[in-house]
Amino acid sequence: MAAPKKHIDGGPAVTTNSTLTNGNVPQDETFLPCIFIEPLIARDASSKPKTISADGLHFIAIHQYRPGSPTYLDSFLNPFWTFLTNLLPLWIAPNMVTTFGGLHCGLAYGVLWYYAPDFDVSPPDWVVALCAYCTMAYYTLDCMDGKQSRRTGTSSPLGQLFDHGFDCICTLAHLATVSSYVVCGGTYWYILLQTTLQFAFFMAQWEEYFTHVLPHCAGKMIGVTEVNYSLGLLALANSLIDREAFYSRTLSAIVGDSLAGNLPIFVRNLELRHFLMTGWGIMSVVLMILSIQRVIFHPRVAKPSFTTVQRLKQQVNALSKLATPFALCVGGFLIPPTSVRTRYLSVTMGLAFSLITKKMIVYGMAKMAFAVVQWDAVPFLLAAVW
Repeated sequence: MAAPKKHIDGGPAVTTNSTLTNGNVPQDETFLPCIFIEPLIARDASSKPKTISADGLHFIAIHQYRPGSPTYLDSFLNPFWTFLTNLLPLWIAPNMVTTFGGLHCGLAYGVLWYYAPDFDVSPPDWVVALCAYCTMAYYTLDCMDGKQSRRTGTSSPLGQLFDHGFDCICTLAHLATVSSYVVCGGTYWYILLQTTLQFAFFMAQWEEYFTHVLPHCAGKMIGVTEVNYSLGLLALANSLIDREAFYSRTLSAIVGDSLAGNLPIFVRNLELRHFLMTGWGIMSVVLMILSIQRVIFHPRVAKPSFTTVQRLKQQVNALSKLATPFALCVGGFLIPPTSVRTRYLSVTMGLAFSLITKKMIVYGMAKMAFAVVQWDAVPFLLAAVW
């Protein structure tokens, strides 16, 4: 067995039983501590810099996607998704199905950019209805691309990278849809929506990075499928009502003075839109705590053979990978929402989140070390502090 490589941040890498074509043993660097920069990758004879090591390419090539348990709705809709997939011609590549789904999100985002550029005005009803269709069509196609790959025998790790990369950027379209009909642009409520959504998405990839299982749900009743289709149905319902009158009502006006009298003043005076966004924030925090719990107590992180000190080091190392996305969340709140257009703030923060999330996806498949400080996020953080 080859000796473990030494890295600039110290500590040996974990070895595996498989071998590379040159006879060396590929090394799993998932738990390798690194703070400011990932381990340097040796250049080949061409002297060209490399982003992924030879070991990483090996792990990507043999990577197998392991989703979490399905919900009841997943099981119920699976025959429907299979039926739709069987209608596709065999010559359509799975990545084309993914692209077509992503284009739906692009269409919704583009139309909303025109009619509600900063989410401070409510778009026309037909725009909200279009967004409802695009949301449900996107997720349906997202559930079909994997089936098409297995149907055509073209499953590959590249497909997962392509699929999850689209999912990462499509969160901005879902965010834009909700923000447009609750009209929360130019407020810290919008920052709350975006940061909790994108941080939660990053944490799902972070969980897969350490546990090798991508979480899809919290129990059998609620999961990604329920959330995506609910977003579509909610948008459709919102296209049929007077949204401004509906969401501007206070809780005291909704439940009546007799019931509202038992609530704190700041709660009873909350507009419905703010109450719902508060609920979303609380739910997101609960899901994040559950994700942290699953990771730090996972057998790969807290091995039974570890001493208490070793287990604590591994857990702190795992939690440290959340530092940069958490800093992005804080940076979003450091920028007064009235000092910059909401769309510009959303796009810049969204792209920063997207970059580090995609890197987490790639490095998780490649089993490469992920640094605590991700320099791709620094420009946004500097602008936020400035």
